[in-house]
Amino acid sequence: MAKVSIIVPVHNTESYLRACVASLTEQTLHDIEIVLVENCSTDNSLALCHELALADSRIKVLSIDKADLSTARNEGVKVATGEYIAFVDSDDTVLAEMCEELYDLATEHDLGVVCFMLHKVYDNRADKYPYANDGAVKLLSAKEMTTQNLTDQSPSYVCTHLFRRALFDTLSFPENIYYEDRASTFRFTAACGKGAIIYKSYYRYY
Repeated sequence: MAKVSIIVPVHNTESYLRACVASLTEQTLHDIEIVLVENCSTDNSLALCHELALADSRIKVLSIDKADLSTARNEGVKVATGEYIAFVDSDDTVLAEMCEELYDLATEHDLGVVCFMLHKVYDNRADKYPYANDGAVKLLSAKEMTTQNLTDQSPSYVCTHLFRRALFDTLSFPENIYYEDRASTFRFTAACGKGAIIYKSYYRYY
């Protein structure tokens, strides 16, 4: 069993996928697995997934016949073995220390969910940091985590949360809708028991 499973839905992102996966295979926490869930791509994404899997035994490849982000995440969860689960979109990248620092925080305090920060990367202007990025940590109850989420005091993106695997025994992502983060993340925080917010931008959102 891995310490962290990282689930990456892949849909027509051939041009970005190699950089995304490189940021995952270079994690300072080696005990991870990476689940690439290809869903109905019309470019060479699936072939690239298999190429990347040949280069690193921690990479699993799924191919599903439905082009839906939540479905891809749910299918990835089904095969994930990690104690904790993270989600990364296939056109984004993360810092190398992300998994190690989040896992250490989660296990030290027995947390159900850890929320972290992101910054938005643009081609023609400076990166944007929507939230603080000073490394501070808040340990919070499930109710406090959910209030922060629903009032936009912390990001609600699925990709800015580390989840305890056991939460998925009763929860999943709603399929066939837009803004699925808004419809789901607060349900995980409400069930987390206790959680934390770390004000560090691990995630580069392109």
